[in-house]
Amino acid sequence: MNHKKKQTKKIAAGFVALSVLMSSPVYAAETTTTPVSTSVNAVSAFSDVSAQHWAIKHVTKLAALGIIQGYEKNEYRPENPVSQQEVIVMAIRMMGLENEALKSKSDTILPVAVDSFFKPYIAYAFDKQLLDIKEETDTSGAASKTAWGARTASREWVAKLVIRAIGKQGLAQEKALTPSIFKDEKDLSNWAVGYVNAAVSLKIVNGVDDNNFQPKGAVTRAQMATFLSRADKELTTRSDKVSIGYVMGLSNSKMTIQNERGQSSEYSINANTVIYNAKDDSRIASSALKETYEVYVIQTQGTASYIELTSDQERMGSLEGSLNQLFLPNMQIAINQASGVDLKELAPNVTVTDKDGRGLSLGSITQGSIIELKWNLLVPNAKISQIIVKQTPVSKTGEGTIISIQKDQNTVTFLEKTSGKNETFPLGPIVPVKLPDQTAADLSKLRVGDEVSYEIKANQIAGISIRKQADISNVVQGTLISISDDKKNMTINIGGKSLGAYFIAENALVSIEGLPSAGLFDVVVGDELKLELVNEKVVKVNVTSRSIKQMAFATIVNYDNDTKVLTGTFENGDLFAYKLTESTVFKDGNRTYPLADFSANFHKGDKIDLKVSKDKVITVQLTEQLEGILTQVNTTTNEVSIRTASGQSITFKVPDNLWVSFWSTTNGTLKDLKVGDSISARMKSSQDSIVQISVKKTAVYKILMANSDTRQVNAEDETGSLFTFKIDNNDIISNANKNTHTFGDIQQDDYLKVSYTGNTLTNVTILKTIRGKVTGVDTAAGTVTVQDYANGVQVIPVGQKFVIKQGGLTSAALTSIKPNDRVEIISDTDDKTFITVADSTKRTVATYDIVLNQIVLKPTANGDKTTYNLFSKAYLHKGTNIVAANAFVENDEVTVFVLANKIIELEK
Repeated sequence: MNHKKKQTKKIAAGFVALSVLMSSPVYAAETTTTPVSTSVNAVSAFSDVSAQHWAIKHVTKLAALGIIQGYEKNEYRPENPVSQQEVIVMAIRMMGLENEALKSKSDTILPVAVDSFFKPYIAYAFDKQLLDIKEETDTSGAASKTAWGARTASREWVAKLVIRAIGKQGLAQEKALTPSIFKDEKDLSNWAVGYVNAAVSLKIVNGVDDNNFQPKGAVTRAQMATFLSRADKELTTRSDKVSIGYVMGLSNSKMTIQNERGQSSEYSINANTVIYNAKDDSRIASSALKETYEVYVIQTQGTASYIELTSDQERMGSLEGSLNQLFLPNMQIAINQASGVDLKELAPNVTVTDKDGRGLSLGSITQGSIIELKWNLLVPNAKISQIIVKQTPVSKTGEGTIISIQKDQNTVTFLEKTSGKNETFPLGPIVPVKLPDQTAADLSKLRVGDEVSYEIKANQIAGISIRKQADISNVVQGTLISISDDKKNMTINIGGKSLGAYFIAENALVSIEGLPSAGLFDVVVGDELKLELVNEKVVKVNVTSRSIKQMAFATIVNYDNDTKVLTGTFENGDLFAYKLTESTVFKDGNRTYPLADFSANFHKGDKIDLKVSKDKVITVQLTEQLEGILTQVNTTTNEVSIRTASGQSITFKVPDNLWVSFWSTTNGTLKDLKVGDSISARMKSSQDSIVQISVKKTAVYKILMANSDTRQVNAEDETGSLFTFKIDNNDIISNANKNTHTFGDIQQDDYLKVSYTGNTLTNVTILKTIRGKVTGVDTAAGTVTVQDYANGVQVIPVGQKFVIKQGGLTSAALTSIKPNDRVEIISDTDDKTFITVADSTKRTVATYDIVLNQIVLKPTANGDKTTYNLFSKAYLHKGTNIVAANAFVENDEVTVFVLANKIIELEK
């Protein structure tokens, strides 16, 4: 074999691309193995490159382009290094300039030493400035014993050649001033920084192990294939073997694509055609190619040997409805829409599949089936080219909960009781509705959260029976117009614009400020009311315009036994006169007197507290305690000023040894008090000074543990600070969730609103807490529908005062909550709602610690937290099946939903 033939064989090994996924050993001399110029099928597997090889896609692609060939025995030898002269030939072929290069004379005198076969290519590379004479002849470094052309190509040198080959020199100049991201940047040649940075920014090259680049490392044949394969996307001119366009038609043997200019080409596909996904370099089946997907095709004489899916973005129009009628002779289809029947033209080659992609015949579609029609947006006035049968007609009866009512689409979604899955059906032309008492109603009575049974006929809702209506809460405000004598209904004027008539629930609560035991008989026409409704029934009446007037520290001037008129002065000097009645309560400490004993126990000059509703005196009590806000604390003169609930400001002297009690201590002093503190002050019996001040405090705590034996609660506030307190009796407990109020109602992970006066616990309210999956958000109505883990579907009105917390940020926009979010919603007793959205991630289980009740997850590249405690009522499931915590084992793939560093939901 003569020398020229050897060189011809040798050049076949040079057309490969740089890998960025592994480092290469440095070879001191070129390989002595000689490649052969065999006629290898472009997509035949090389005997030494398995289907699992990391570079198989890139090697296959370059082989299909005719750039690389194999050695004897059909070997590719992917780990062999590539020489500089081989890289030049490869770069010129990639640029589509080989014919131009071969016009150069082979006897051209070159400034570098190369084998004769490569001379035309190297000469052309210098002529087109792909190579720079000064750069390649610089001998300032250590002299090489190997000829220039036969030297092993380094990673930084190949980066330079490829960036020049794809015309990105300008980007390299721009990036030359940017520091390298690699740890071994000191090993980069000065000229290489810009080229390497440019290659990184174009995602042609990354680092090797431990974020190094190894710039002087050798480039293997597998690596070179990867380098060029990735650079190919930057080319502006391509081989005539390459076509890029959108799939317009696909069968077992043919594929039609349309380029951006609207030109169509058809290619044969066969068993030798290979198809890859550009996203992850994986081999895929032809069925993964859908109409309008973008593809890169390498073909020879009309046969596609290599196809790459470059974008799976569909460019298809879509319309969904139920099949009304098929007109096969005319190739037309009519579907039912909310707006009526829509008639569409079908393409002659229309395809029909079920939702899983299985083929169906056009004539097999049953009337009433839920179908999706799709047409190609790349074709003007395109006809329907795809029909997907999503659901065949269903006739059945079912039970479940209404999840959503889509009025614009005329559909209802149910959470089916048996399967635990959502199912959506359109409403039929006439849908009778029955209430729980079996009385007839219409669709307006349906509400999200209703528990129902329903009948489906031919895929349409034919009837709904409400078994249990959802508890829908609402709040309305207005002026009382009338209330019936039996106190069972009332009418209010809402904002002066409309009237609202409401039934009153049995045992409805009435709240009038200053009147602890208010009832419906205390509500009078003209009162401004805020009504709390459940299912349109009044459960609580809040009188907002008329509080019980509380006047503290008034002075008695006279009491007339005959007229029963009490006169006196308020603290501000205003006079008052009230007629006392037998219904007035008279108190001195814990003692209560009848009206007949008033003059014997209340005297001129006594300080009294009055509670008055309009002109009716509710209570007269000798002043022994004041409630209010500190407006002055003077430690020099030992004086404090208190603003009472009625707006009075009263100044008192206090003793040097004033007893100050805080919720956390009983040993406070005057210096510990601050202006703005809410306090309760106990008077001296002479009523001229204060002997004790108790600071009042209200806070919300999350329960960590509640011990029913000791009645002790361990809790934390929103800052994570820990607190312990004891609840001695049930009388101070109130429960927003139900009528009972016992210590046993307090559970781990509940929230309590706790009030203290000094160090005395005065009230504990168990707040209503919802945890679950959002199924709907109605911004107009101000409601969030949640599929609660414990209590089923709940519709929560968030009111006007709400805060949404998500990922460390707060928001007051209900639109920031989306369906499928996992949330915790806490309703405060002051009409404020706190909504926290859980963080969610895909993770892998390491183990479950049964002793600590902790899920341990495998580490991530981002260093995410690995160990989590579980909420006491965490929802652990696989699909709709609830599973135990120990069912999660090593390597399980899970979705984790986390609130306050605890798992609220864990899904296999």
